[in-house]
Amino acid sequence: MDVNGYRSDGVGAAVALVNFWTVDNASPDAPPVTVEALRALLAPFSFLTRDLRAAEVAPLAAWSTELRGVFAADDLETAVGLANGLLEQVTMRPRLVDHGYGLHVHYAPSGVPFAERVRINTAIGMANLLADYGIERSGVCAADRCERVYADTSRNGRRRYCSEACANRANVAAHRARKRAASGTED
Repeated sequence: MDVNGYRSDGVGAAVALVNFWTVDNASPDAPPVTVEALRALLAPFSFLTRDLRAAEVAPLAAWSTELRGVFAADDLETAVGLANGLLEQVTMRPRLVDHGYGLHVHYAPSGVPFAERVRINTAIGMANLLADYGIERSGVCAADRCERVYADTSRNGRRRYCSEACANRANVAAHRARKRAASGTED
């Protein structure tokens, strides 16, 4: 469990939550989000999801909207201000623990509700991402009509799309546009 670097579970959870709430389930026609769906979404990020309660679903949806602002910020100063705003909303008491995953830092005080643990870890993850890499390693997908966010964990740090599918679609569209331009035809 790496909770200190920008590749942490907190950053991954932030991406997953923002995309889940602000894109995938943003439509008024979307079915209500179940506790089970949210548990499945967050389980890959080392959260003890069995602690999630129905009353925490709405606060996590609201938090996701706030997290989105950091990804969507156009400049570092704005992103830092938004991230600091997130950090101001959470209470942290860092401590070293070892519960079978090796010695690591927990930022949440003991016994806090699940949603607060998620808020703390995503706020710390985003703060570390910005401190280490600025806004160059995160953002909103560059593909036309895609509103999903991403955090770049690659070695070269050149990611601009939320997925390989969006990158491929954009590359194919660019190739076709170049081909049309070279042949002088319009579609």
